[in-house]
Amino acid sequence: ILALAPRRRLNEGARRRELLPSALKNAGGVSKRYLTLCRALIEGLGWQVTLMTPVNVRCSNEDDVLRWLKEGKLVHLPARGVRIESAADGVAVFLDLFSAVNAGLLLNELFLKRDYDCIFTDDLAWRIEFLLLTRATGLPTVTTTHTDITHMPSCKGCVKLAWNLHILSAHLASVHATVSQVFGSQMSKKYNIPVGAVWPPILWSQEFKSEPATWAQRAAAQRATWLERLKAQGCTPKAIMVSAGRWSGEKRIHLLFDAVPKDCALVICGDGTSEYATTVEHAGPPAGRPNVLPIRKMLNAVELRVAYAASDLFLSASNFETLGNTVIEAFCSGTPVAVQPAQGHLEFVKDQKNSWFVDYNDQDEARATLSRIVASGLDADSLNRALPDFAPLGQKFRAANFAKDFDEAVLQPALAVGRQQRLGGGCNAMVELAKRICCFVTCFFLWFLLRFATRVVFVTSRDPKFAILGKLGAALDDGRGETIVTLPCLRWLVGSKWLGSTSVADTGSPRAVDDYEGHYRKRYRTAMKKWFQTWHEVILMLIAIVCVLRGSVPMLRRSGP
Repeated sequence: ILALAPRRRLNEGARRRELLPSALKNAGGVSKRYLTLCRALIEGLGWQVTLMTPVNVRCSNEDDVLRWLKEGKLVHLPARGVRIESAADGVAVFLDLFSAVNAGLLLNELFLKRDYDCIFTDDLAWRIEFLLLTRATGLPTVTTTHTDITHMPSCKGCVKLAWNLHILSAHLASVHATVSQVFGSQMSKKYNIPVGAVWPPILWSQEFKSEPATWAQRAAAQRATWLERLKAQGCTPKAIMVSAGRWSGEKRIHLLFDAVPKDCALVICGDGTSEYATTVEHAGPPAGRPNVLPIRKMLNAVELRVAYAASDLFLSASNFETLGNTVIEAFCSGTPVAVQPAQGHLEFVKDQKNSWFVDYNDQDEARATLSRIVASGLDADSLNRALPDFAPLGQKFRAANFAKDFDEAVLQPALAVGRQQRLGGGCNAMVELAKRICCFVTCFFLWFLLRFATRVVFVTSRDPKFAILGKLGAALDDGRGETIVTLPCLRWLVGSKWLGSTSVADTGSPRAVDDYEGHYRKRYRTAMKKWFQTWHEVILMLIAIVCVLRGSVPMLRRSGP
């Protein structure tokens, strides 16, 4: 995910910026974070934003995005993307920095137009290449690390190598930011990288800024609907607990299934693209749990706010969160939380002061703790007595000005570094020029090296699988969409008698012919059906004869006169 911000013109009253968010399910809170940043830059600070992304932002179901595009406050630069599919982590799409199309776009924007004040990028794959390029321009760059992927099953081999370079690249940014003090401290100690700023808490929709009382009627209607469905499943709960967000393994939603007391209900809202999401979907009555109600749907802002308000307690067993946007949303909705005491949950949650910590690793203890919480009362008066800091913290989040806080905490430090990097006069200008030249030369040669390496990985990797998307800026999270051949030198052969067809009928979905599924597996099966079945015995016999003759010649020579 990349973010670029255009430079202020002297004859313009508004400043301009550019950034790249994602709109896919697997982006999780990151997509909401960059939607919030767009809103802060455009409406809060008066900047003009350009997004360079492979994601189809027009399908984000956000009215503000469509309005900004129509008014020209937001410009979308469609880019080439790479789709990565993993059985464990689902489907994701990332910007392909080593695409010739994207390289041309970046060179045009950064070196020819140069109409930018600041550049934003976050967990973009191989971002070291991009940060070398932006450092060569002298433009200030804010890069944000949102997660530590070493906890994910797909972090192995080439992905782990990319992650190590990814972390190393933080030294090149004007400001390396993260999303919480807790996570920033952990990253700094673990990887010895600078953390120069922390994002303020985000509320990605204005719906979360209104008072909880205004949602009481809709919450009651939603709660009645849930109770009716639970009753049909054979459950009449004392309390309703809710879990909302992306359904993926690192969220550890499965630990909630049996941690919820039998006389309480668990409503699970969300969706995902991995096999884990199917497990969550069938965690209710099909698995013998009448008190679990999975609702497979990514909720919009209104639906999510209603869901929080309709529940008595929000649960999260994740030990992976860098902050936990859902925790902040629950606080704003007037719903306390019971979360795993790990990672970003430690940022704002204080046990028995504004909410509760529950160790979901111990299912029996977690169930007992949740039973005690329910028994203590979850009505407004009981919460005020048990959690004196809960209501004030929710009010603080609702009243926060994200645009102002972000400008002070992240933006202004980056712009200050940008002013220091300008080419003025004297020895400092010569040193700065030398740094820029070194960065550009390194970027130039590294681009060709990594382009070759990534293409080899895309072609040969079995899990995860990679595919280069054909249409620019049109990626969705359904795992489909037209793809193109990874190796440019082979693209003219597609559809020929040598490489065959890549139609939906042949492959199940539009797919390139030179990824693992489209090339190795398909060609292997073809070979097994044709020449190999007929000739493999002859080939093996010839190989055996050659080996025997090769070994017998030295023996004959030694036995001679």
